[in-house]
Amino acid sequence: MGRFFAAIRRWFNFYFLRRSEDVRRSADEQFTGSVEGIRAAYAIDRDKLASDFRGLQEAVGQVLTVVEDKKIRLERLDAEEKTLQTQLNGAIRAAEKAQAESNTEEYAKAQAAYSRYKARLTEIDGEQERLSGEVASLETSIQSHMSRLTEFQARLEALPAEEAATVADFVSAKQIIELNNRLMNASDSLKEGPTATVREQVRQMSAQARITEKLAGTDVTLQDRQYAELGRDMEGADSLEAVLAARKAQRAAAEGGTPVAEAATGEAAVGEAPTEPTERPRI
Repeated sequence: MGRFFAAIRRWFNFYFLRRSEDVRRSADEQFTGSVEGIRAAYAIDRDKLASDFRGLQEAVGQVLTVVEDKKIRLERLDAEEKTLQTQLNGAIRAAEKAQAESNTEEYAKAQAAYSRYKARLTEIDGEQERLSGEVASLETSIQSHMSRLTEFQARLEALPAEEAATVADFVSAKQIIELNNRLMNASDSLKEGPTATVREQVRQMSAQARITEKLAGTDVTLQDRQYAELGRDMEGADSLEAVLAARKAQRAAAEGGTPVAEAATGEAAVGEAPTEPTERPRI
């Protein structure tokens, strides 16, 4: 039972695979069977490429915006760093002055300000290093994407010329194929046309005429007619009566009872026999 269901599943799998292949070929023929199909294929590729180009362009634009923001932050951090460095130097000088005057309160204030400025400067250094690394990485990525954008743009600009060349190649190839097919069909039509039929019929009739001409010589009626004409020509000396008379004369001469002259006379009475009875008649 399991093999039965496996066979059914196999049949359905193969059936749908075959149908899917038919659908794929039919889909391909929509674009490869005519000039309109080729133009539609290029239009689809052009639209897709333009969409990808616009999407990549927007992405690059957004990245550029992020890079610009980070650069602005770096500039602000640089300005803050300079201000803090100045304030840090002021706190150091105030501490030196308070220490010289033994002013504990002013020294404590200067010390607190120094610590605050120093901590902020350390934070700024960390942020500057991080932002600088991010900016450098993003700029590298932008260069790569800009190269892709250039390729897309060149591809878009080349598509119209490529489409025109492809259409021209398709039309010329199609015309050559149609011309060759017409030439082959013309050759076939010459072979299978009415003139070829007439020639074949005449050839067969000529062969039949030669055969009937040969068979006419073996026709019994014709032979009988020919023999009758020959028989009429042989009447007289070559007739059957003449032959019989000649043989009778020969027997009489051999027995000595009837002279040869009588035999000759008898031969003349029966039929016009030859003058020399002793001569053997032709049979």
